[in-house]
Amino acid sequence: MAKSTVSQLKKSLTKIKWQESYASFILGAIIVIVLGLLVANFFTKRNQQIDTGEQTTQSKEQAMAQVQQEYKVVAGDSLSKISEKYYGSMDLWPVLARENNIANPNIIFVDSTLNIPAKSDAENAQGEMAVTSYQVTEGETFFKIAEKVYGNGSRWTVLHQANGGRRLPNGNPLVMAGTAIVVPR
Repeated sequence: MAKSTVSQLKKSLTKIKWQESYASFILGAIIVIVLGLLVANFFTKRNQQIDTGEQTTQSKEQAMAQVQQEYKVVAGDSLSKISEKYYGSMDLWPVLARENNIANPNIIFVDSTLNIPAKSDAENAQGEMAVTSYQVTEGETFFKIAEKVYGNGSRWTVLHQANGGRRLPNGNPLVMAGTAIVVPR
């Protein structure tokens, strides 16, 4: 039995060696093909010029207007001057007052830090602030609407009172989808 075990062992070793050499052959062929493709690509693309891309320039004012920033108030500043500096227009000062929770826009304190929204955000906020009516959509509540138009959901009572103060039988404020409500400023 020892001879048959040895011969079986030799056969299985021969089979394993053949499988190893076959796998090595396939792997070597794949490597040769990949290298051949890389070399061919190099020689065909060698004389082509690389595109330099489009050159753009942006002024400092444009860059400042695209991101939210902070500003430290100095003596002689006003919200309209700060608006002019960051947005190129004094008309956006109410947005700065709203963004920074300033109750009296005529009083700002030296060395206080103001959040300056990006110009596009400020223009959107200004448009929302100018709205005097609002079209209610499905699923909205006075709280959600107050968050949108005032930036503060707790002001929902102002909207509720301005629109009749009606309530459902369960005590919740009544606002129906598809109606236009008054937005007091």
